[in-house]
Amino acid sequence: MAAAKKRSADKVQLTRNLILGFLGLLVLGFVATTFYFGAGLSQNTVPQAGTDFEVIEGVELTQPRRSLLVEEYFSYGCIHCKNFDPELEAWLTTLPEDVEFARKPTAFSRTWSILAQAYYALEKAEALEGNHEQLFKGIHNGGRMFNSGQDIADYLDSQALPASEFMRAFNSRDVARRLNRATEDTRRAGIRAVPTLVVAGKYRVGMTHGAQRALEVVEHLLEQERALLMKQS
Repeated sequence: MAAAKKRSADKVQLTRNLILGFLGLLVLGFVATTFYFGAGLSQNTVPQAGTDFEVIEGVELTQPRRSLLVEEYFSYGCIHCKNFDPELEAWLTTLPEDVEFARKPTAFSRTWSILAQAYYALEKAEALEGNHEQLFKGIHNGGRMFNSGQDIADYLDSQALPASEFMRAFNSRDVARRLNRATEDTRRAGIRAVPTLVVAGKYRVGMTHGAQRALEVVEHLLEQERALLMKQS
């Protein structure tokens, strides 16, 4: 009987120790997390090459560019690009006057090539506003499949942008040149996934650590390039 009571007491003590140990780990984890974020050791750390961004092969880092340019490589066919777009648009409203922004559609497949051509057609027709978001929604919310420029023209057809006007832009030589240039720029920048941001033609910033961190890294690199421009002037 005494032995049974002792075993029962030992079990109670063991359970109590396990609970206290678990609570201790939770407290330590909380303290460590608080220190990590409070000391600025999370996403507020100074961006590092190879972790937060990559240097584009063949560029001269000490040579300043004539302008501070941020480019977004994207595709309407990419759900991550659609999800990133509202956050990017909000960020663009905060850009300083000395920073330029441009989108570069990628053409990793035949379908994406059609979508890239559509982007430049909208740009040429000065009809990006509204239709840019509409293409994202049509594909990812409406399940639309666009196998030709005419498919897109019919989908976007409106009084503001008649299908015939879209197709004139879509089939123009100017749009073909822009598409070829974007394809070459995609290759030169080493773009392997989208969305990807390129800063000053030197740095490639992906979404590995999330959109917010990517934009923080871009701002850091812009400051770095701005300092370089001032130093060289």
